[in-house]
Amino acid sequence: MIEQFKQELLREGKSPLTIEAYGTDVKQFQEWLQGTLGFESNTITETDVREYRQYLNLQKKLKPTSINRKLKSVVAYQRFLVREGICKEEIQLQKVLLKHTVDLDREIKVVEKKDMYRLKRTIEAENNKRDICIYYLLFGTGLRCSELVNIETDDLVLTGRNGKNNYSYVLIRNGKGNKSRKVNLNAAAVTAIKEYLDVRPNSGSKKLLIGQRGPLTRLAINKILDKYSRKAHLEERVNPHAARHSFCTQLIKSGVDPKTVALLSGHSSVDIIYKYYVYSSAEDKQRAVDGLQI
Repeated sequence: MIEQFKQELLREGKSPLTIEAYGTDVKQFQEWLQGTLGFESNTITETDVREYRQYLNLQKKLKPTSINRKLKSVVAYQRFLVREGICKEEIQLQKVLLKHTVDLDREIKVVEKKDMYRLKRTIEAENNKRDICIYYLLFGTGLRCSELVNIETDDLVLTGRNGKNNYSYVLIRNGKGNKSRKVNLNAAAVTAIKEYLDVRPNSGSKKLLIGQRGPLTRLAINKILDKYSRKAHLEERVNPHAARHSFCTQLIKSGVDPKTVALLSGHSSVDIIYKYYVYSSAEDKQRAVDGLQI
């Protein structure tokens, strides 16, 4: 039934990555359920989901956010089974989610300024216009890797200068949740894109980023960043998600309001911006207690 479920998600307009994640979560649940029961069962009960939650929490020791993501997948699958007449009553998601989702020591991974400079310097020293373009698009827009590789040349609007009602941007046509948005480009990103377009190989594809074998994939982007991270002698490899976190964090710390950050980054709500980017780092907390006069 998992394949039929994935087809249903496809008809609903879910992205291929989301569908694959749902499928993996459901398969892992079914493997656990069969191992727990000792036999295969097509039905899923609320008790099953609660027991699975406890297994993920106490035995697998997953983070609350990971547990709840998996539970959402299982509940979505169970609701599909209800529509198919296999299960009788839909499970209420709020009844099975893990309540204690606050991770007090949660700190997202960002690229420190000195590492960002070392990475940029290394890429620019190679003078590969495509890779320079990749750097400025990732760190200057906060795009997801899947969004980056799907940019087409027609999605770019590049003006001579940015001003009132006259600004450069990239149109993200199929972001997370199949939402579209415009992401403004600063002067450095515009320059990098224009210089790359001047040398971009002729290709039958409209995709912006082209490699020797055609349009770049998510794997190719990660390999490129990994290569330059090693050349820059960075302790931690830079990936697109870290660049995205760095983009959002820099905007928040520079005083940009969370709503604008949410619109630029394509986050579904301002609450997510507060949850992930408006926070106190371990260093911030240490400075706070160090300053106490006791």
